[in-house]
Amino acid sequence: MNLLHTPTLMLVLLLGHGLLAVEILLAERRLVAREALRRWAVAAGLLVPGLGLLGARLWLPEALCVVAGNVLVLLASLFIADAMHRFVRARPLPPRLWRALALSLPALLLLVPLTPPQRVLAMSVLLLAAPAWCVWLWWCDRARLEASLRSVALMQLLSLLVLLARIAHVLMEPGAYQDLALGNTVQGLLLLVSALSMLGAGFGFVLACSERAARLLRAQADHDDLTGALNRRAAELQLEHALARLRREGGSLAFVLVDLDHFKQVNDRHGHAVGDAVLQAFVARLKARLRASDAVARYGGEEFALLLQGADAVAALALAEQLREAVQDLRVPDGRGGQVSVTLSAGVALGEGAATPQGLYRAADAALYAAKRGGRNRVHLANECPA
Repeated sequence: MNLLHTPTLMLVLLLGHGLLAVEILLAERRLVAREALRRWAVAAGLLVPGLGLLGARLWLPEALCVVAGNVLVLLASLFIADAMHRFVRARPLPPRLWRALALSLPALLLLVPLTPPQRVLAMSVLLLAAPAWCVWLWWCDRARLEASLRSVALMQLLSLLVLLARIAHVLMEPGAYQDLALGNTVQGLLLLVSALSMLGAGFGFVLACSERAARLLRAQADHDDLTGALNRRAAELQLEHALARLRREGGSLAFVLVDLDHFKQVNDRHGHAVGDAVLQAFVARLKARLRASDAVARYGGEEFALLLQGADAVAALALAEQLREAVQDLRVPDGRGGQVSVTLSAGVALGEGAATPQGLYRAADAALYAAKRGGRNRVHLANECPA
């Protein structure tokens, strides 16, 4: 018995993609990147009748099966590329690729008079584009993508290698592809590996969507919805870890409390929508001037905290002054043709071996209120505050 019987393998592949489409549809409501998932589900759904038609050419009119089956398989490959593009780049596949597909579909009618080996060769060449595109997308953005997406890229690379191997094999042994019903070990093995890689890529894509959903949930739990800054709980935990590292390894650390001066007047005069826009622009201005190792957190209302790793008194005060000047120059449209400007007051406290998060907060808070008592729009260092 030939365990690599081609029609049998195509039937298994057909059932596998049907199950994959069902799984994606069931999981789609619980995951992010829904549009990308839907595209992959469509691809899996198209592969079911596409592979079915290619296998049914033993019993149905060959011309119908060859053209319709290959059209569906080619469409499915492009939907997979579209799903990957939406997941990686958060936008649809470039329209020029869809136009190229639309122009190539009528050309598939030319497959009918070709011999089976020639058809296999032509379709294998056409199908190279989708996995190559997916691998290229992953490679370009791999540093920021979910770890589980590597399995999708690996499976797509495997699909690419299988297609290249199939092209080489059909060129060397065209007789192996002359009759689908005849068993051929190499042809069956290539089809089996192709089946496993395509299914593996699909299940890996679902896993990547699950990983992204979990990451977004963690980010939502740790960040302020309006400004994107850390929330107080996450900032206090980060501060606690930074102080523990300071006690172990030494170094320097600065904690800065920042408050927007007279922010209540912004809400009273211009409305809360403008106030929210001011807060968002304010945090964006802060983030643009902070280092990757620094953190900004919203402690409540218009009060924010900065955690400056490795900053001593001179560096912390210099950065706080730069931020004060940058915010002083900030202008936010008020929606009525005018602009809103704000200033900030800041209190700087320095971490040391015996410091605690609560003690550091109290010191920075005292320095902040000293800055406000001193006329606002200024920065104070905690150990310079009056008793």
